[in-house]
Amino acid sequence: MRLALALPGRWFTVPIGSPDARQRIRELAQELHGGADDRAGIRIALRRRIEAALERAEAGRAEQLHLGISLEGIPTDGVGHGADVPMPAVASVYQGVPVSTAESTAPDAVMAALVPLVLRAAHEPFGGSAIPGDDDRVFRAGASRILRRPSIRDPGEEGTLPSLAADYWLTVPGERRAVLLHLDVPLLAPTELLLALCDGIALAARFEPTGSLSDELRNHVRARA
Repeated sequence: MRLALALPGRWFTVPIGSPDARQRIRELAQELHGGADDRAGIRIALRRRIEAALERAEAGRAEQLHLGISLEGIPTDGVGHGADVPMPAVASVYQGVPVSTAESTAPDAVMAALVPLVLRAAHEPFGGSAIPGDDDRVFRAGASRILRRPSIRDPGEEGTLPSLAADYWLTVPGERRAVLLHLDVPLLAPTELLLALCDGIALAARFEPTGSLSDELRNHVRARA
């Protein structure tokens, strides 16, 4: 099954694995910021951010990568105004991990087995204990359960804003498996508002069959044979 995202605002889908991906990124930076010399710094910064996201996605074998050109619903004046704010957010979807220790394929059972796996993976390499963070949450979303783990990421590059990085592990309906949705949003608005936006994206995501209807029917017939 494939995770389908409903992304608010205007987004650009980065073609992972395409030989012309970086050329398309350069074209996008020029489309957004023009070709004037005084905009060169902004174009380069945007291109580097997208290329870095693409490299991380390729290294992690991501299945999807989307760049938020402008995001709806982000107030910048404190009173709810300022939608469609230019904001190079990044949404990436990674291949799921098996949760073989789950007692069943029920979403609550898969989540119960997933949580300690995710916490150990996050903390043990650094000598920490497998404990949840203050903003870690588990949400119900139809036939799925979602584990949220947000953090603030400092890019370590002068002149670049820190960002909200939020991992969402979504259990796959009917399977002992979870898929990772990673959202990275620059801190151009209060953290609480950005986290609410990210939560909305995760909760609106839906799993869809990867094959055509005829393929699904054939697989169903084979399974019953």
